[in-house]
Amino acid sequence: MAIRGLLKKNPHGMSVTQIAEAIGMNRITVARYLDVMRASGQVEMEPYGQAKVFFLSRRIPVTAILDFFSDGVAALDKEGRIIDTNLKLREIAGCRDTDLSGAHIAVLLSSLDDEGRLGEVIRRAADGNEDFFESALSVHGEDRRFFRVRVVPTVFMDSSPGSILILQDITEWKRAEEQMVAQRDLAWTLSAAQTLFEAMPPCVDTALMLSGMDAGGAYVADPETGVFDLVHATGISQRFTRSFSHISPSSPIGERIRSGTPYYAENLKKEDGGIGAGTWALRSYAVVPVLGGGQVIACFLVGSHIRDRIDPGSRKALETVAASVGNTIQRIRAQEDLRESEEKYRILFNNLDDAIFLHLIEDGLPGRIIEVNDTTCARLGYTREELLTLTPLQINDPAYPGDLAEIMRRLLEEKHVFFEWAHLTKDGTRIPVEINAHLFTLRGEEVVISIVRDLRLRGGT
Repeated sequence: MAIRGLLKKNPHGMSVTQIAEAIGMNRITVARYLDVMRASGQVEMEPYGQAKVFFLSRRIPVTAILDFFSDGVAALDKEGRIIDTNLKLREIAGCRDTDLSGAHIAVLLSSLDDEGRLGEVIRRAADGNEDFFESALSVHGEDRRFFRVRVVPTVFMDSSPGSILILQDITEWKRAEEQMVAQRDLAWTLSAAQTLFEAMPPCVDTALMLSGMDAGGAYVADPETGVFDLVHATGISQRFTRSFSHISPSSPIGERIRSGTPYYAENLKKEDGGIGAGTWALRSYAVVPVLGGGQVIACFLVGSHIRDRIDPGSRKALETVAASVGNTIQRIRAQEDLRESEEKYRILFNNLDDAIFLHLIEDGLPGRIIEVNDTTCARLGYTREELLTLTPLQINDPAYPGDLAEIMRRLLEEKHVFFEWAHLTKDGTRIPVEINAHLFTLRGEEVVISIVRDLRLRGGT
């Protein structure tokens, strides 16, 4: 416009008369143009005596300011047609360089308008009510992103009613919320898991859900060989499972796992080897080690058949799940080692030729029996359950001439006593025995372990 160019050449300002003379236009027309330019923020006016001096506005246009917003913004008429938009909204809609004036916002954001909610909040704005809703939208063909759609009623400078739509990207907040809930649920599940086969499936499922990947497996390192064994897999072909059921620590993938650093492969092509697209049709994959006690004890190997990239949010989700499972694997391993050790001792305990039983001390006398081996049951003719209701006094031969009080005194003082006695079987048979008794503390209680040898087996009477 000629007036704008003229004022640009005269930064100190010009009066209506000066402008009219310079561009050859009558004063009334110039004054009207200047009023419009003032209303739109293009020029400013300052009075000098009786004259009014006009100069270009030093204010940044509102539309320029809005282009710096991280939220998408659109000015709408009362019907929901677009009057103006900022750059961010056009980018979200995939129309960065397009003039969207006159288009209906509900059509532009149709994939975001679940169940007609956008049209409803625009109608509410026309009645003077502010409203919002949350929904998801696929942006530029990438993963779905979450938005909070807020519509605020307004009145434009020409007094016409309308609304301002604000599109706030809340994807990271939503992901953080999902991760928090998923981690809580996973923690509850893992706390009850007793084996790796119980613990790994929910870990893999949670990792896939939070990262948006569609296939994956969990590997656990063999403590002796260091080989990573596949414990659970989801979305993986049987052929892949056969080929990668074990990962050698010296293989390229094994070395990546043992480094302890997550590895991400993206934009895989058909000609790529290894786990790449050429063989397994994966377009991206991640190898995420699991640490425990400062060592790599497991890993997650997850991939996608449709995604070329693994975005930062997905990477964080995978690494978070991996960080949470290390302690569980160590706990389960320790429990398995304990169960294995207990089983070995149980086998040994029950296959000794000597009878063994444990009993409490009650008022200085032999108390309730709390454990017996199989030899004790077979020799005395009682079931294990029956013996656990008795005390040694009930299986002793009451006619035996020994001094039980003296034996108990020595046991309590010296913590060990060796003596001969006689037991009675359930059917009343008398068995001469040699007893080697030791006193120790178990879970805060004094307990006696008695190793009982049948003297008949060596010719005793």
